[in-house]
Amino acid sequence: MVDVLSVDKDSRLNANCAFVNANYEWYINASRGTEENLSIQRKIIGGSKPYATLRADLKRGCLLPPLVIAAKGVAFAVGQDLSDLSTRLSELDPSNVYIIDGLQRTNAIRQTAEELDGEELATFLSRRIRLEVWLDIGFGALAYRMLLLNAGQRPMSIKHQVEILSMKLEEDLGTINDLSVFTSISGRRRTQAGQFQLAKLSQAFQAWLQGQPKVDLKNTVMEQLLAENAIDALGADAGRQEGGASASIGFKALVEWLVAMDFLMSEQHRDFLANDTLLLGLSAAVGAAERNESLKPRMEACLTSLVTRARVDTADRVLEVDLYDQLRAGIDPSKRNVGDATRDLVYYAFQEYFLSSGLKDMAECWRFAAGRS
Repeated sequence: MVDVLSVDKDSRLNANCAFVNANYEWYINASRGTEENLSIQRKIIGGSKPYATLRADLKRGCLLPPLVIAAKGVAFAVGQDLSDLSTRLSELDPSNVYIIDGLQRTNAIRQTAEELDGEELATFLSRRIRLEVWLDIGFGALAYRMLLLNAGQRPMSIKHQVEILSMKLEEDLGTINDLSVFTSISGRRRTQAGQFQLAKLSQAFQAWLQGQPKVDLKNTVMEQLLAENAIDALGADAGRQEGGASASIGFKALVEWLVAMDFLMSEQHRDFLANDTLLLGLSAAVGAAERNESLKPRMEACLTSLVTRARVDTADRVLEVDLYDQLRAGIDPSKRNVGDATRDLVYYAFQEYFLSSGLKDMAECWRFAAGRS
């Protein structure tokens, strides 16, 4: 049973949030499809004393603070009847539910239900729970909301936050023409242009947020700075309408650029842009430029110019991929980690290309980066 009490609009995110009163039975069923995703967010705390106490209190009828979830595919228009929204939420498919805040409480509710039976279970399932339900919220707004929500208390690492957001990332990128996203679980392999693995895109998104090709997430100071950068980056685009006036490249636009260039690659270098090391270095360079007011327009113009030139020639010749391969092959593994060195090579090359506003060609930028990295 779901009762929508009210719906408020968040003008910052350009998203609607419903304040909902439901029962445990509905919530357990509605979140059941997210069961496998819970361990992705962070480790479930099962045996600790505080959560054992929480489960005991749940059996006694304690009230939980509101949980925060997102509901995909449930839109709301001004003037819409709340009873209609209540009905649609009552029938919500679990695969369309994302837990933004309340992972451990969700697990406590599930474990408590599993420990009860008969009349005690029926009584527990009928008890009420309060929720904030973000209706059909976009990926950028959801990411901003999640990171901002967790910035103070830091209940999960930035790495885990990005991992859980990759589920929503796949949905948001799904509107890009000619892009095919697949997971490693599916067992698929890249066979043609436009195909990218979700795990690699998720890592690329993290590099885009960081603005650096590699960050030590075990360093708590660096992790905090990364979270703040992520909030700033996502907040800059939060609430913008599709097709709005913003010329921001954004991460989605970066992926659109990757797909366009991927189709303009010759067969010999078909997998160049799908390489995870290349993606990390490139995404970091674009992400860093994204947050620099003077560099951002240069970066956007450079990426547009590369696509234009690749349509006349080929993307691999425009990007000087052969030279990149030669320079990468020259990295001495006895002196440097090849992966780290390659990420730096890509990062510095594109950074130099953006700084020069494209006046330097990629060959010159690759040589510059090789000397610096």
